Amino acid sequence: MKITNIRVYDLIGGERSELAIYEIHRNGMDPGMVSPYRQRLTEIETDAGVSGIAIGGSPDVIALGQQLIGEDPRGYEAIWHRFTSRPHSVDGRSRPLSTLDVALWDLLAKARYESVCRMLGGPVQPSIRAYAAMLGFLPEPEAAAERSRERVAEGFTGVKWYLPYNEMAGPEGFRHNVDMIRAVREAVGPDIDIMVDCILSDSSQNSLQYVTKLARAFEELNVTWLEEPLRAEDLSIYARLRTETRTPIAFGEHLKHREQFLRALRDGIACVIQPEMHVAGGMTEMRKLVVLASSFGVPFVPHANESCRNSIHLSFANPKRACPIAEWGVKINHNVQYFFKDFYQPVDGFFLPPQGPGFGYEVDPEKVEERVDLA
Repeated sequence: MKITNIRVYDLIGGERSELAIYEIHRNGMDPGMVSPYRQRLTEIETDAGVSGIAIGGSPDVIALGQQLIGEDPRGYEAIWHRFTSRPHSVDGRSRPLSTLDVALWDLLAKARYESVCRMLGGPVQPSIRAYAAMLGFLPEPEAAAERSRERVAEGFTGVKWYLPYNEMAGPEGFRHNVDMIRAVREAVGPDIDIMVDCILSDSSQNSLQYVTKLARAFEELNVTWLEEPLRAEDLSIYARLRTETRTPIAFGEHLKHREQFLRALRDGIACVIQPEMHVAGGMTEMRKLVVLASSFGVPFVPHANESCRNSIHLSFANPKRACPIAEWGVKINHNVQYFFKDFYQPVDGFFLPPQGPGFGYEVDPEKVEERVDLA
């Protein structure tokens, strides 16, 4: 089996509705804006008639993918090392390489007509607890409280909210952040996990002093973790933050190198590690990162908004001690999964083992009104 072509294209069709509509500015769309569904995909084709698909893509994916023409896709380790062998070669290639690697794994599992989870030796767990990531919902105290109650009624035992303000918003923004999480805690009670994510507010503007104050304010609210409160590269500052608060710290979705994860684990910087499959090197590298995290006893909870249907296969191929919970981006998944024939989601707050072949998704041609190929 040989790779014959790499395609990147946009699918357009339908009209976004209900949970697919964002209540805040998102990806250039105004709050409440109704527009066609649009999703970019990368596809690797072979001479065996089997192809693999990954969400996302770019001209860089096409350019890098041309170097795969004629390669045997079963040599995914050789391909991965070939593109990462030179110093700093991962920096500019992490995203395109990750996207291609995900498509390779989808292809290989389809060729064996089994799920990626089964190909990885799973499932190890019968189910995995899901937490509802509320990106795209209105981050106002009363609204957040009501939406959180709805998720708990659906069976979720964890919700994640995104702080709307960073340090530049001053005392008023700080109070809003804390008031919102307090309202959520009062709404869901003491037994529901509440995760707090700072990425929406542009956490690169935050200082250690501000984040320390924020983390301490969340201690009394029993926050499960505070996510990405600083820049990804600020590992030394994260190390200082860990000594200043009892609130657990989580991060990792923007880290590209195994060495960065190793440092975070070795220095006890993070209580939860969250690699993103489409940044950290695809499934080939994520398999190694989960082993690395488990050797330090740190939970491995992949960032999994757009990549939910990829990362969940890896989580199910590992024990609960390593992968105890998984992310479910509510609004994001109602967008990125639109063009698929099925819709994979938690049942009563728990993920069930994903099915195949491959990652389990297949484009429904009846939903596609227009396809635009990247040159």
